[in-house]
Amino acid sequence: MSIALEGITWDHPRGRAPLEKSIARYRAERPEVAISWRARSLRDFGELPLEELAERFDLIIFDHPFVGQAAKRKLLVDLTPHIPAEAMAWLDAGAVGPSWRSYHWKGAIYGLPIDAAAQVAAYRPDLMKKAGRHPPATFDQLLRLAQDLRQHGLWVGVPACPIDAVCMVLTLAANLGRPVTTERGIFLEHDFGTALLARLKALVSLSHPDSVRMNPIQMLDLAAGSDEIAYVPYTFGYTNYCRPDAARPLRFTDIVAAGDLACQGTLLGGAGFGVTSRCRHVAEAVRYGLWLCSPDYQRTHYFTDGGQPGMLQAWSDPACDAQSLGFFSSTLRTLGSAYLRPRFAGYVPFFEEAGLKTNAFLRGEGSAESLVDWFNAAFADAVDNA
Repeated sequence: MSIALEGITWDHPRGRAPLEKSIARYRAERPEVAISWRARSLRDFGELPLEELAERFDLIIFDHPFVGQAAKRKLLVDLTPHIPAEAMAWLDAGAVGPSWRSYHWKGAIYGLPIDAAAQVAAYRPDLMKKAGRHPPATFDQLLRLAQDLRQHGLWVGVPACPIDAVCMVLTLAANLGRPVTTERGIFLEHDFGTALLARLKALVSLSHPDSVRMNPIQMLDLAAGSDEIAYVPYTFGYTNYCRPDAARPLRFTDIVAAGDLACQGTLLGGAGFGVTSRCRHVAEAVRYGLWLCSPDYQRTHYFTDGGQPGMLQAWSDPACDAQSLGFFSSTLRTLGSAYLRPRFAGYVPFFEEAGLKTNAFLRGEGSAESLVDWFNAAFADAVDNA
């Protein structure tokens, strides 16, 4: 019997290449299985509702904040009964930070941790050396660095397009010890929130003027492709920019400490492998997903094909670390203590609007006080209507 599985991923070498290159290898083991992958934009990956995609594809690479919505609308298969006990054991023991847990929702599992990421820092060693500066350790040092780099014609760059602007708010809140959770019943306490937004606005005002229009990929492309950006304090990590073939390789490291918690609490990213409810071959789809996530495949083919593994065996593998200029060893501490944002049904629409409001504030519209008030009212409404 012939089995066909169609999948949708996100349009970046990290999201596309390891899956496309896996097709022939998997078919060598399972000749009766034909797999195909298509890609959607990074923006759609983070914002586009899953309903349309779940109707068209069998496999989906998705962002974990969608799990509440997927569960409520029965868009994805609960993988729990389809994962053998042995595989469940190595997933429980071997995923990076909270990436595996991020796909668990109300007793069900909706994704496999194929890719792991969180907000980390990036810099150009050559440009930092040119300016006689080192990566900062605290937020105050970061602000001074942003000022000092201007004397050398260089910039700090902050990805602060709408979605990434609110991501920084969430990271700073968690890093300062007050993470946003539904249990707290409030998005940000008023005085704390206004002070946080003031610090963030001060950073963006000292950063590259295109910061408010850029996402992490655009900022990292600028940092790697020109000699303008010396340091990026908050960006999702990408091993693609620190591989041996990179013309101007970047280094990645832990974020600065905004308070007393070192690098703890940066917002978790990454990507999960899900099976949609339309899939007629669930057992085979899960088998393929587990094959992709298996530690040995993750630290070999998945990484060398351009992927960013989700399993700890790859992150702690000396060969992977050497081939990415120390990316994994330099950011694992941040990943291990990453912040898991809310995932309830209705969170993603709130998140999208919060991003637009935060970006507008960083561009000079409105006050910190009014934005905190909006955050708290809109978040409470989203929770109540979940």
